[in-house]
Amino acid sequence: MPIPLKSGSLVRLEDGTLGVHSHGTQLLITAPGQTGQPSTAVAPVAPVASVPVMASDLRKPLQGGGAESFDLVLGPQTSDAVLGEEMSQCLFEKGFCVLRLCGGNGGEAIQAMQDLAEDGQLGRLPEEVEEGYLGLGGKGRVLWLDPESKRDFHQQLLALDQNLSYLASVLQPFSGDVFEKPIKERTPALLSLSLEEEEEEDYPQPPADDKILGDFLSTWRRGLVRVVQFIGPNSTAVELETKEGPDAAALPVQQEVIRITAEAGTILLFRPDCFTHSTTCNGEVLSVSTAFLSEQPRWFINAAKDFDPSSWLCLGGSIAPNGPPPPEGHGINVLHLATRMPAQWDEPEMYNTGLNAGTDAVIEVPITRFDVNEYFTADPDSITVMNPKMNQRHTSFVDGIELFDNKYFEISSNEANNMDPLQRQVLEVGGSLMYQMGVSKKVSNKKSHHVGFSVGVDKADFPTLGLGGGGTNALAIIANRFSFVFNLKGPNYICDTACSASLTATHLAKPLLMDRTWDVLDFHVATGTHLCLSPGPWVGCALGHMTSPQGRCFTFDSTANGYLRGEGTAGMVLKYGDYDSKGCIYRASCVGQDGRSASLTAPNGPAQEEIINKAIREARMTPPESTCWECHGTGTSLGDPIEVGAVRKVQRKTVRPEPLMMSSNKSNIGHLEGGAAMAAMVKCVLGVKQNQCVASLHLRQLNPHLEHTIFDAFFETERTCFSFDRAHCQISSFGFGGTNGHCIFWGKSSVGKQDIQTLLLRRIAKMSPAEIRPVGNNPDDWEADLPEANPKAGDIYSIVMRPDDPMDEPIKWVKIRDAEEREEREEREEREEREEREEREEREERESIEEAYAITGNFNNWQQDLMSPGVSGQYSMTVFVPADGLEFRFLKMPGALPIAPEKDKCAEKTGKILGPQEDLTTCWSVKAAANSCLRIELLCLKQIYSVLWMPVQ
Repeated sequence: MPIPLKSGSLVRLEDGTLGVHSHGTQLLITAPGQTGQPSTAVAPVAPVASVPVMASDLRKPLQGGGAESFDLVLGPQTSDAVLGEEMSQCLFEKGFCVLRLCGGNGGEAIQAMQDLAEDGQLGRLPEEVEEGYLGLGGKGRVLWLDPESKRDFHQQLLALDQNLSYLASVLQPFSGDVFEKPIKERTPALLSLSLEEEEEEDYPQPPADDKILGDFLSTWRRGLVRVVQFIGPNSTAVELETKEGPDAAALPVQQEVIRITAEAGTILLFRPDCFTHSTTCNGEVLSVSTAFLSEQPRWFINAAKDFDPSSWLCLGGSIAPNGPPPPEGHGINVLHLATRMPAQWDEPEMYNTGLNAGTDAVIEVPITRFDVNEYFTADPDSITVMNPKMNQRHTSFVDGIELFDNKYFEISSNEANNMDPLQRQVLEVGGSLMYQMGVSKKVSNKKSHHVGFSVGVDKADFPTLGLGGGGTNALAIIANRFSFVFNLKGPNYICDTACSASLTATHLAKPLLMDRTWDVLDFHVATGTHLCLSPGPWVGCALGHMTSPQGRCFTFDSTANGYLRGEGTAGMVLKYGDYDSKGCIYRASCVGQDGRSASLTAPNGPAQEEIINKAIREARMTPPESTCWECHGTGTSLGDPIEVGAVRKVQRKTVRPEPLMMSSNKSNIGHLEGGAAMAAMVKCVLGVKQNQCVASLHLRQLNPHLEHTIFDAFFETERTCFSFDRAHCQISSFGFGGTNGHCIFWGKSSVGKQDIQTLLLRRIAKMSPAEIRPVGNNPDDWEADLPEANPKAGDIYSIVMRPDDPMDEPIKWVKIRDAEEREEREEREEREEREEREEREEREERESIEEAYAITGNFNNWQQDLMSPGVSGQYSMTVFVPADGLEFRFLKMPGALPIAPEKDKCAEKTGKILGPQEDLTTCWSVKAAANSCLRIELLCLKQIYSVLWMPVQ
């Protein structure tokens, strides 16, 4: 009897043959020899073609069907559940499944691949893996449809990839019953256009590296199903040869060789653990293939008991320690930070977030300050003494300075009304720092503290407004009032060196904290502040052509034409003690003066270079250890190139391992004048704790006068992380009157701390892939430094890493079969390491006894004079300078191996030193008065040499 079916539905007759119903009509399908018997319908087939077709012989492979037979037809409305069940049944019983698409010739996909071939976009697989991907005898011009690739593929090619994902999704629910391992993922689709012999010269096979071989071997071992779709236009002869092994022997239906003629529109699925497949193309054929994979094994990492990653394993993956080491001994630590900055950045974390987001905190001068329209002119050239105007209508504005909780500070309302807002800001910021130290107003009322306090301030506008006067608003009272409110008995002062005021004030606190004998401070609170309350300073700066008409600091940019006046208050707590290697250290600072330069306000490059060098020497570091540089960076056409030039002269003397990061927060918040340096110092402390350097804004084209092409540095336009988790951040701050300041902070990242497993995984990711040694055509026989093909839960492998291994050392997995063997191995390795350590210590002790150094030069006719040993690693010699100057080098004894500078006739004590090694002929050259005495010292610490000479009176 007839059965109503939907158009394009697939039906199966009682004898197993198939038929298709189309065009919405009722069709009576009968089995051969059983006319009129009803058929049994199965669910619809997925839409993969447009016009259904009928096959003349519908018997299945291995069930009486020939080479062109198939198991299933994919039609427009195939049911996912039925399709998945039928495919899984075939794979379970026979180990393979042949699908046939209803119609469709794939012409557009073939044409797209031919176009790619003509454009030279196709390649060839390496010889070792080509047959593994394409089958024995398979050759092809290939293209990976990698989903992570940014290439734009033809829509028809992407449709082929989607078909493979569809087949994986419908088979996945049944895969656990068939393979005992469920399908978890698949490989990217591999498109292959057949390759004729005459075309092989145009497509040479590339060499296979360990990564290519490793990726192939991994997918080969995890492969559950191989899928090949033959697009056409011609047919392909496929042979499936049954493998020897338990998997193939367990198949209910078996045949030694299965031959399949894959016409256009054929999809072949087979189990690679049961069959080896080979292909022979009858003309040009396009195919697309993939592998359905089992889950990637999960490994849990445990380090050896005595493993200490802090000694050499670092975030940057370097063998060296995690960036520059901290200083040793005692010094000044930075404990707490506080801010009251523009854009309501009223906490350091808010300030840090704004800098990270690249926020410009600049707005038009609000009416709560004054009516900017009364003073502003858009024509800077019209500003004269007779026509005093301001060329800037913007500022970085601190909101709410008229609000003040005077009751907390026990200040009367009448007195608070007449207080300079600078005093209010300093009380609020400094009070926050005191609270973080555990000293609230209530605590300070009961007990005084020997704490120092300093304020860097440039000018006070409030007294000029006629709103408050008297001695209570003198500049000194800004600091004095704070010590009075919080009952502090330590040194108290303000510092005004113009733009460098707050750095100078902080620098002057350093000797106060370092004095641990006569006037011991508990800690010191350093602050810097600035508010723009009056139009007067704007007018004065405009007359001096200091401010930018655009109302921004275009630091490092070619359009730099002046600075932006800004507001803000910030501060930090400094405390003397043991260096905190996990926090932030105030490592060094220096303040100097330009002296006599081009003009009173012109910057002086050599003077800036001098204080930078002094600060670096005080920090007992080298210029290459500088990580990030916070420039003064006002955005003036004269100041920026001079400042960068001074940095360049300091940094280029020694080769850097990586470029120096340079930025300036003035592009975010403008120039806070007296408070600028403190805002920059707070930014740098945040930077070393966050392990990053934030970007400078408004930088489109570098100032051509910066000479950056010969400077191993880059100017940040994007937030960038440091290479290591420890870094130096340096701050330059220069007053327009010539007072220069420089400060160095050392810090270790306090965020994103990784445990030992994360560090190990990051280190492993930088290693080269495991070595693969292809042996024969069968990948099952290949040798590899990888885990075994089917690792079991509880298997234990070791990966050995050593500090002196190169970063690209290949990974090598070594299996430890059981706990007893592992313990024996650990004991043996521990014993060997102990013996090696003892032998090394004995050798070093022997060498230290035998080690000696000699000096040779023109003073002794280049003979050898042994140097006198001093403290550990120190050797010295006093010589007379010849009339034409002194030349010398050292010799390591025994063996007389030279130790000499890299550059011949070197007159620098900090130049690179080579040796000990043969054939070194360079020497140091020292100019001094004839017959004068020089003391020459050679310092040797862990095979690192340094040289020093000094006159002897």
